[in-house]
Amino acid sequence: MNQGDRKTNKELVDKALEDILVPGIKPFIQRQMKKIYGKNWLQDARLGLQDYHFEGDDLKWKDPQVVLKLIIDKWNDAFRDAPQLGYSQRSLVSELLEVRNAVKHNDLQKFDNDYTYRALDSMGRLLTAADAKKAAQEIEQRKEEFRRKTWVDNQVEEKPKQVISNQSAVAESAKVNHQFQALIDEKTDGFVGREFVFKAIENFLVSQPNGYFIIEADPGMGKTAILAEYVRRTGCVVHFIIRSQAINRADQFLESICAQLISRYNLGYPSLTSEATRDGKFFAKLLEEISAKLKPGERLVIAIDALDEVNQTDHSGGNILYLPVALPKGVYFVLTQRAIALPLTVNTPPHRFKLMQYQAESLQDIQTYIRREIEKSPQLKAWIDGQRLTGEDFVTLLAEKSENNFMYLKYVLEEIERGFYRDLSIDNLPQGLQAYYEDHWRRMGMIAKPLPRPKIKIVYVLAEARKPVSRQLICDFTGEDALTVQDVLDEWEQFLRSQSIDGQRRYSIYHASFQDFLHRLDIVQAAGVTLKDINAMIADNLSEELGL
Repeated sequence: MNQGDRKTNKELVDKALEDILVPGIKPFIQRQMKKIYGKNWLQDARLGLQDYHFEGDDLKWKDPQVVLKLIIDKWNDAFRDAPQLGYSQRSLVSELLEVRNAVKHNDLQKFDNDYTYRALDSMGRLLTAADAKKAAQEIEQRKEEFRRKTWVDNQVEEKPKQVISNQSAVAESAKVNHQFQALIDEKTDGFVGREFVFKAIENFLVSQPNGYFIIEADPGMGKTAILAEYVRRTGCVVHFIIRSQAINRADQFLESICAQLISRYNLGYPSLTSEATRDGKFFAKLLEEISAKLKPGERLVIAIDALDEVNQTDHSGGNILYLPVALPKGVYFVLTQRAIALPLTVNTPPHRFKLMQYQAESLQDIQTYIRREIEKSPQLKAWIDGQRLTGEDFVTLLAEKSENNFMYLKYVLEEIERGFYRDLSIDNLPQGLQAYYEDHWRRMGMIAKPLPRPKIKIVYVLAEARKPVSRQLICDFTGEDALTVQDVLDEWEQFLRSQSIDGQRRYSIYHASFQDFLHRLDIVQAAGVTLKDINAMIADNLSEELGL
């Protein structure tokens, strides 16, 4: 990528910051500051800013740096408890402040296409959280214009004879408002590295006429994030298997994928019939039709996450999710799963990319991730100083503790920031993800004598329910009052996914690795429960609501 293109990207980001982000978020800032500090809130704003951040008695609203600094400075008092704001939005503000600094210092090397797209995407997310709908829509338009303009050209520049897809297909993909956009946004927020994985995928696609590319790794190694980032970059067709949200059946997969394919390629099917989701015949027919329409150099890529979480009871005896035995020309699948045997019989053996074998590359990505988190967090910096460590010492030691597991870092870094490890040295942090779960289980008093059976029962209900459950449903099932249930939900917040379904807040386990921990025989026995009894009670009492 030449310097002229990078300069154009920098100017695009600069203009979006000044012309869209700041005017869009200004009313939100004024409302929140006035709500907390009253009509003279500018006097309080001066306490954390410098004189040169003001023009007379007012802020330099035209300077994005001033606006973002104000949000960070007053985060705990004025912004943290605002509706739709939380830790991830605080990270967006820090990220955009870094982007503004890169613009200010003319750091052109940063402004490749991925960095530029992510900057626009972060602006859109922050504006959406601040309920600045019009500004968020403007950013979305610029983001999609940028993607359409650069994506195909970049691929042609890198591989002139191998074009990933045509521009119309990419544009069409941006219009598909599928159910997984929130998940993609969440998993790609703060994404780093993994270029060696994307390079391996691309090498496979350009060297094979069709086929299956399978990423295998242990829980917590970042498989879902990798796939989400791949989808964000390429706009390919995608389906995420999410067992804790009951999105794990073959018919759901077929309905989602077939609808995307029909919409994207303008196939002549006004609606899906029951035949389309009964087995894989209609799906295979669509793939054949699309393959016949592909021009030289074009291809169809379908991404599927977490094959190992598929409920196979409704289609046992055949390929998982009815995936085709033979693929037509130009059709590819990029899949993720744990390293376990799954029913997938195909004519050409799939290419299995074993992520666990790339320890050196993963370590570099882990260290990059830690460095970025340190830059964003005053609390982390203070903890590191208290440990009498340099930043690089901390990066090296925590990376070793993590065993290259991103889920471990997510939990441990959050807990350091919240002060849970205030009196603990870095040497005494848990080693690896399972040890972290054991440590947290102990710190939450789950092995105390006598056993806190109401808390244990509530956690196991969340783990065993096959759909997100409301607080009231948990109360009804356990016989505990709403306050007790809410206390447990608050204590275990970082392990739960909270979402609004039909106007009601519902909860599910965030990551399958925590369910694995709860299923360990020693943990089950120490907790004084049996999974059989938990499931039987759920089935007896809440079968319809929980989907059992």
